[in-house]
Amino acid sequence: MHGAERYSPPMRASKRGLPNAPAINPRHERRANRLVLLLSSLLLLALGCKGKTTDDKSSGKVVEAPAKEAHGGHIKIPSNEPRFLNPVLETRFNRANILIFEGLVGFDAKLEPVPRLAESWEQSNDGKTITFKLRSGVLWSDGTPFTSKDVAFTVEQIRNTELRTLWRTYFSGIERIDTPDELTVVVTYQKPYAPALVSWSVGILPKHKFADHDFGTAPANTEPVGTGPFKLMRWERGGRMLLSYNDKWWHGATKLDSIELVFSADDKLAALKSGELDFTNIPDIGQWATEAQLPDFLDRFEQTTQVESIFRLIAWNTSKAPYDSALVRQALTHALDRQRVIEDLLLGEGQQLSAPFFANMFGADTRVAPRSFNLEHAKELLVQAKVVPPAQGIPLKLITLTSQRLPLNAEMFAIFEHDLKAIGFDLEVKYLSPQEFEDAAGAGDFDAAFFGWLRDIPDPDPSALLHSSQIQGGQNFAHYKNPEVDAWLEEAVATSDRELRKALYSKVHAQVFEDMPYTVLYAPFSHYAWSRRLHRVSPADVGPQTRFPGIDQWFVDQ
Repeated sequence: MHGAERYSPPMRASKRGLPNAPAINPRHERRANRLVLLLSSLLLLALGCKGKTTDDKSSGKVVEAPAKEAHGGHIKIPSNEPRFLNPVLETRFNRANILIFEGLVGFDAKLEPVPRLAESWEQSNDGKTITFKLRSGVLWSDGTPFTSKDVAFTVEQIRNTELRTLWRTYFSGIERIDTPDELTVVVTYQKPYAPALVSWSVGILPKHKFADHDFGTAPANTEPVGTGPFKLMRWERGGRMLLSYNDKWWHGATKLDSIELVFSADDKLAALKSGELDFTNIPDIGQWATEAQLPDFLDRFEQTTQVESIFRLIAWNTSKAPYDSALVRQALTHALDRQRVIEDLLLGEGQQLSAPFFANMFGADTRVAPRSFNLEHAKELLVQAKVVPPAQGIPLKLITLTSQRLPLNAEMFAIFEHDLKAIGFDLEVKYLSPQEFEDAAGAGDFDAAFFGWLRDIPDPDPSALLHSSQIQGGQNFAHYKNPEVDAWLEEAVATSDRELRKALYSKVHAQVFEDMPYTVLYAPFSHYAWSRRLHRVSPADVGPQTRFPGIDQWFVDQ
């Protein structure tokens, strides 16, 4: 429900109850100018920035005044709107599922696995079996005990559902799952699987809420019951979602009473400054380089920049002519001026990649440089592919689908449209809803598809994008099939030897670079800001690989 009325957070009540809430309502300069802009901002910062400070008389320095830890309070953060409040079926990153559901395993600040719903585990010497000991006394938010049967049920749905799920690739190698008692889960894999342990960060589902319903249409997909720190209070479609503290959470009391997830904040910086958000990413790099560096802003807000496991890419439809030709895909890649996008639109806040491997993980082969912007070479490749006549090219319609309607993307596509025309392609961008995009991309109803890719688990395995098993029901949107690549990917996850995995991923990297089913456009640096009334904040606490403990440690000034 949309409206102009601003939402007022609920008052703190006995037993931390939450009453019903009312409805809530020409392009950037090039590098030289960018440097001038940033230097000017830094100068203003040096001259005028101030914050909540106090004198440290022993050192003579001015230091940040420590915030007094408080319990209670309400915060507003942005999120994509989920389709499912079900971590197995939801394929778009959102912050609702990660706050409502938990996995057996969590991650610490170094992305090392730590106990969560499982209090401990043992892995066999052959790497094929994991025995999890679950925490006793864990309750679902409706008061039902959490048991090993819930874990087995979740795996069964991941493996058997015909609906799209991001987790299928991580659990396809399981041979069987045994539950000898209510607090023991024994998982046996067909062969050793390197990401096995970290894949158990998947949110576990309550069997008792799904058992008597069709998995895809069960009421629990929109009326969730979880074990996590928060539970659903209200979902106003297209507007916001209100989560309240889960008083049955096994880990104890969170320091926040409630979190409002805002779906409709288009200008996130403006929403932060107006108080409509308390924490946000800042995707508009122009705003980040200017407004977010001014003393007045820094007086009110904290900020940080992070290199994360994310990149933006184009999937070429390898099952459709002429994009079924590697030469054509290489030509199109050479015709995309990615460095100009990074310099002009991202103001240098990003990097090119030559294949869908994250630069901050060991799978990337840094010896393989990205393809350069070279229109003449692109034309030569098209001639070799016999797609465009050498004398007079006939424009080919290149329909590109995306669900990411942002000003930066519109400017990027304008750059690409201009250069693609020079090699005989007429770019047409179609903006779809997230669900329409996934349906069309999964069905192969496109020429190219632009999207962002984040890792669900902290492991470099790119099988979700590249393995042929992920074409149907997975996210291999390029419909890419290469038996050699499949074999290398399978061998790489069947060993815990990092050096062997690196060698195998180097082979995958080299082959995918030649086949070019995807063109990775750039890996952006991520920028965040939040109100100074909010403390102990780390953006990773509400990221795709959530830290534990995490957001339950955030608190606000009272």
